[in-house]
Amino acid sequence: MLLPVLMVVAGCSSPAAYLKTAEEPWLRYERTPCFGPCPAFILEVNSDGDARYNGRRNVKFEGTFRGQWDEQTLRTVAEAAHQADLKRNAGVYDNPLVTDLPTKRILLGGCVFVDRIEAPPMDDLYGVLDSLISLTDWAATGQ
Repeated sequence: MLLPVLMVVAGCSSPAAYLKTAEEPWLRYERTPCFGPCPAFILEVNSDGDARYNGRRNVKFEGTFRGQWDEQTLRTVAEAAHQADLKRNAGVYDNPLVTDLPTKRILLGGCVFVDRIEAPPMDDLYGVLDSLISLTDWAATGQ
């Protein structure tokens, strides 16, 4: 009886737990504008690796683009989320009285993380996602 429980708990605390989702997009990563040179974009990736990117301002790729992420790239994101303990840190870190800060939003594997003010550090996860955006072979969609 104890072994199945341990297997379920172990499955929830591994990188693979971030890969299991019935919802699409599997990943949504957004950065909102600020009163300065903050990057602003939305990235959405489905569980099959179909990636869509909308670069709004202060980014290398401005406009709408499509790309493809392979299984290894999806696993890289899952590992980074696991290392950042995204499931435990999921939540909305915000103060509606503060109106001039950019926001970072991540939806990944059923976890929602909104980083606007006083959120746990997710810099390594942001770094992985930002680097994968820059490494993706994007094709403009003309929209």
